[in-house]
Amino acid sequence: MDSVPESSTIDASGDGGDGENEPFLNKDLERLFMRWQNEKYAPEVLPFDREVTENISEVVEFVGETLDEERGEGNGPDPNDPDFCLRCVDLERVRYLLRDYLRVRLWKLSQWPQHYLEPANVKLLSDAERTFLREFWGLKKGFLEHRLLGALPVAKQNLDDKMDLLDMVRRPVLDKHVYARLSENIGPIEVPPTYTQDTGTTPEPLTLHAGNTYLLRWPIVRKFFMDPEQEGKVQLV
Repeated sequence: MDSVPESSTIDASGDGGDGENEPFLNKDLERLFMRWQNEKYAPEVLPFDREVTENISEVVEFVGETLDEERGEGNGPDPNDPDFCLRCVDLERVRYLLRDYLRVRLWKLSQWPQHYLEPANVKLLSDAERTFLREFWGLKKGFLEHRLLGALPVAKQNLDDKMDLLDMVRRPVLDKHVYARLSENIGPIEVPPTYTQDTGTTPEPLTLHAGNTYLLRWPIVRKFFMDPEQEGKVQLV
């Protein structure tokens, strides 16, 4: 799935796409699709979009109730009616996008709970995600203390010690490659240096052009996803 299908016609009026709210909802659908796709391919959790999540959730609930009422009426639409079927399919597609967006985020949080409980990172999460993460890590930490850490010396029972370059906290690997599609020209961009066993290298700044898709290291484009002012310039594919 590379783009939001143009046939999406769910709207708050429940009339199959002719309602006044359709342009507003289509905009929300595009934002949700963009958030979902970026979240899938980014190696870390991106800032949570509360507005689009709440808007889509409200509309999905309303449209679902409307379709259920139509099914329950004796003179309701024919279940085989193409228009009714398309509205049901549209509803399920939007539900999938919303659920999978949240599911991908929860998977990342469960992989690196300590990392995302740090003050610098917890602000990326929704209130529900913060609650989930604290409870998840509390249970996991209690399990580790009961099964393992209790048998170790007190000095060795911490789960967040740092010694020189060694860090006990598991963190996402950010130095990965991603496919990035540009919606406008960007550049020159400073490229973070790469290091080998013998020496480091400092590449020349990059100039990227709109409409092209590039294979880039995540640190090069990371700011376009973490900074709200840069939103929409780059999309992961």
